[in-house]
Amino acid sequence: MAGYRKHEAQEWAWQTLKGQWTTLVTPFTPDNRVDTEGLRSNIRHVQSLGVRGGGCTWNMGEFWSLTEAERRLVMDTVADEAAGRWLIGAHVTDTSLKESIALAEHAQDRGFDLLIIAPSYMVTKTEDQVVDFVAQVADSTDLAMMFYNSPQFGITISPQGLKRLCAIPNVVGVKEASFNQQISIETHLLVGRDAIISTPDEWIFHKARELGFHQQVMFANTSDWRFDTPLHNYYTQFIDRATAGDLDVEFYNRHLKDIKALSDKWWGGTMKKTGGALPVSMCKAWGEMMGMAGGSVRAPLTDLTDEQKGALWRELEPLIPRPTVSREPQREVIHGRPHAPWLNGNREPGRHLDLEGSGMMLLVSAQNKAEALEADRGGADIIDLKNLQEALVGSAHPSLVREVREIIPPHKHVSVTLGVVPNQPGTVAMAVHAATMMDATSVKVGFQVADYETAVEVLRESRAAIGNAETKLIGSLFADNLLFDGGLDPHLMVQLAKDGECDGFLIDTLTKDGRNLFDFMPEPVLRDMVMEAKAAGLSTALSGHLKLENLDELARINPDIVGVRGAVCSSGERDRAVAWEAVAYFKEQLDLRKSGQIDVRAPVGVAHNGNGSGNGHQNGSGWTIIDGRGKNCAGVIAALSRQMEYDRTSFIEAILHDALNIYDVIYWTEQAGHKLLTQRKENDGTLRVLIQPYGNGR
Repeated sequence: MAGYRKHEAQEWAWQTLKGQWTTLVTPFTPDNRVDTEGLRSNIRHVQSLGVRGGGCTWNMGEFWSLTEAERRLVMDTVADEAAGRWLIGAHVTDTSLKESIALAEHAQDRGFDLLIIAPSYMVTKTEDQVVDFVAQVADSTDLAMMFYNSPQFGITISPQGLKRLCAIPNVVGVKEASFNQQISIETHLLVGRDAIISTPDEWIFHKARELGFHQQVMFANTSDWRFDTPLHNYYTQFIDRATAGDLDVEFYNRHLKDIKALSDKWWGGTMKKTGGALPVSMCKAWGEMMGMAGGSVRAPLTDLTDEQKGALWRELEPLIPRPTVSREPQREVIHGRPHAPWLNGNREPGRHLDLEGSGMMLLVSAQNKAEALEADRGGADIIDLKNLQEALVGSAHPSLVREVREIIPPHKHVSVTLGVVPNQPGTVAMAVHAATMMDATSVKVGFQVADYETAVEVLRESRAAIGNAETKLIGSLFADNLLFDGGLDPHLMVQLAKDGECDGFLIDTLTKDGRNLFDFMPEPVLRDMVMEAKAAGLSTALSGHLKLENLDELARINPDIVGVRGAVCSSGERDRAVAWEAVAYFKEQLDLRKSGQIDVRAPVGVAHNGNGSGNGHQNGSGWTIIDGRGKNCAGVIAALSRQMEYDRTSFIEAILHDALNIYDVIYWTEQAGHKLLTQRKENDGTLRVLIQPYGNGR
C-alpha cells in the first residue's frame, strides 16, 4: 500500500521501483469467467520466485476483453492476495476518461502502490492528446503513475513526448515498450536522469553499460514465471543484479541464453501470425506448462492449437531448470515438495508432475477420446484411461493412450489403468513398460486374488520396467477384495506400496451393485491409511463409485486424489458419456472444501494472539520453519517427519494455507505424540502452527 504523498511520488519511485516486476495474465475458467483462485495461485507462484512486484490488467492481462466489473474484480483479488506485503500496480487506461479516473480511484482505494497509464487509443492520434489525457487522470489521483509506451495502443510516443509526460508531477517514469531500440535508447539518455525509464528486455543492460545510463527496474515482463522455478530463479537473480549495476554476462549465457532464444522465436512467430497482437495465447500456454493458471484467451485472440502447444513443450521441456530433492534437511527453512501425484520421496518430480497447488486433485476416468476431451474441458486434474468393457476393469488400448496423449497438452496428467493384473510379473512388467513408452503420467497395477509376496514381486518388476522414466508406479487394491475367495486384504495397501517400491497407491472397488468405497472401508480406517502413507511420502488416491454426497467424508480424509466416473457422467451412470459440465461442477464442489468455504468438520480452535516464539527459544536449542504453502499434504507431513527424525531439540513452525491440510497436520501432530503449542491465524488466511517435538523438554 502506497505510503507517500503525491508530491513525494517521484522520490518514492526512485527508492522503491527496483529489480524485477512481473506482468500477470488474467486466467479464465472453462466457462470463461475470471479465475480468481487461479489468479491468487499465480501471485503466490511469482512471489516464490523473488519478484519485487506485479502489475495486473495490462495488455497481457487482456484488459481490453474485460468488463468494468471484471477489471475491478481482478484489482480486488490482486490487492487482497498481496495484502500490503507485495508491491502492486494496476493498469487503468480506457477509451473513456471518466472510466480511467474511476479505475484509478478504485485502485487507490484498494491499496495499490502505483498506476499504469497508456494512450486512450481509438481517437488518440497526437502526442498533445496523450499528454492532456494522462494529465487529467494524474490530477485525479495521489498515486504514482508509469506511462506505458506501446504501439499496441495505436500511437508510439517520441522521446520528446515522453519527456513532456514525465513533467506531470506524479508521472514517475515510462515503461518503454515501443519495440524500437532507438526510441528506448534516446528516452533513457533524454529523460532517464529525471524519471525512471524501463525497457522490458535484457538487451537494454548491454546498451546501458556501453552508453553510460542505468536502468534500475525491469518494469515489467513475463520472463520471470516463464523462465524460472522457485528453486532456480535464474532470471530474477540476473535482473536483480543487473538493475543494481552488476551485469553478469557469463551467468546469463549459462542459465538464460537458450530459453530466451526460444522465447524470442515463439514471441515473434506468434505475433506475426496475429498481425502484431501481443502473444497472450503463447504466454498463457507457456505459463500453464510451468504450473501457472491460464485458461483460454478471449476473442478476437485465439488459443494455440494442440499441435502448437505440443511443439512448444518439446522445445521448452529440456530447458526448464530441474530441482534436486534432498534426503536430509539442509536449511533452516524447509519447503514441502511441489504437489505431484504419485511422487515418491526418493525420486525427482517428473515433467508432467510439476503442478502447483495443494490438497485434493480430481481424477476422471475416460474410455475414449471424446470423454478425455470432456474431462479436460471440465477441469479434471488427471485423465485416467481404462477399459470398462473388460471384466473387472481392464487396460485401454495402446492406440487410445497414444491418441489422447497427443491431444491433451503435454504438461497435463494422463494416467493409464491396467486394471486387475495377472499374477505374472513378466507380463505385467511388459504392460507397464508399454505405458511408460507412451508417456503416461502414471500406471496403476491392481490386485484382486493374489498372495502378498507375488503382488510385491509384480510391483518390483514393474518398477524395474519403468527404469529412469518419469512415469509413476501406482499399486492398487480394491476395498471389496474380501468378498472374493483369496482376495488380497485392502488393509495391506500402505505396506504393499512400500514393499513394492511404488510412488503411491489407489484404493478402488470392483463391485458395481450400488455400493461404494465407504460401504467396505469406513472413514476412520481410510483416514489412518492415508495419514500413514503421507508420513512415508507416498501419494494417495481413493475411488470406487464415489458421488457428490461423499465429498465431505473424502475431504476429512484428504487424499491427494479423488477418482470418479459415474458422478461426472451426463446421467450419473457409468455407461453414459462423461460430461464436461458435470466435471466442472464436481471440481467446483471439491475446491470449495479444499478452500474451507464448505466446512466439513467442527471448526478447529485457533488462537489469534501470541506467537510462541519465546517458548521456542527458551525450551529448545533451535527453531525450524516448514513452509507448506502451495504444497501437498504428503510433502508437508513427510518434511515434518524427517525433521523430527533429524532433530528433536528444535521447535517447528509449520506455515499452512489449505484448510484440509491444516487439519491433517494438527491430527498428525496429536497422533504422533508431539505437542501443539500455539496456532496463529494470519491476515492472509495462513495458519502458523508451533510444534514441540515429543521428547523435547518432556
